[in-house]
Amino acid sequence: MAKKVIIVTGPIGSGKSTAIEHISNKGYPTLDLDKISNEIINSKESIKFLDNNFPGVIKNKKLDKASLADIVFSDNEKLKILEDYLHPKILIEFQQQASKVDGTLFVEVSAPKNIHKDFECLVISTPESVRIERLLDRGMKLNDIKNRIHTQKNEDWWNSLGHVISNNSHSSLEQEIDNFINEKI
Repeated sequence: MAKKVIIVTGPIGSGKSTAIEHISNKGYPTLDLDKISNEIINSKESIKFLDNNFPGVIKNKKLDKASLADIVFSDNEKLKILEDYLHPKILIEFQQQASKVDGTLFVEVSAPKNIHKDFECLVISTPESVRIERLLDRGMKLNDIKNRIHTQKNEDWWNSLGHVISNNSHSSLEQEIDNFINEKI
């Protein structure tokens, strides 16, 4: 297992992927739990689970992610069903990947339900209005954005997780990440 794992997290649209990309460009190993989640959710085993638990999200034997998102981000019970299925599988894959890393591993985590309790966290913080603009620019629909934001914790919770970096601009984000790395690694 990696000698040190640092979780890079923050609410949707805060800049986690930009932060992880910068860290990776500095030569540190990184892992994106969203990518792992996507691989798992599109597996044959998961397609069967989704078809049984979320009727209508499987079309032509493939997951319609927008349909699934509409369901789980507007119904907390359905979201819990999906998380209870996915999170243990993601954790197993995370442990397998982390066991291959020497040194420090930075892990991008969108929804740190419990993993934040086990590892140091670097939280990327951005005002909600800026996050909404970014997500609209990515082509997300406003209703989907608001549903996703609604399911996430509030700013005080995010700020309580660990070291907080304000993502006010790309250059200041990179500088704050560099400062964090110099201090912690």
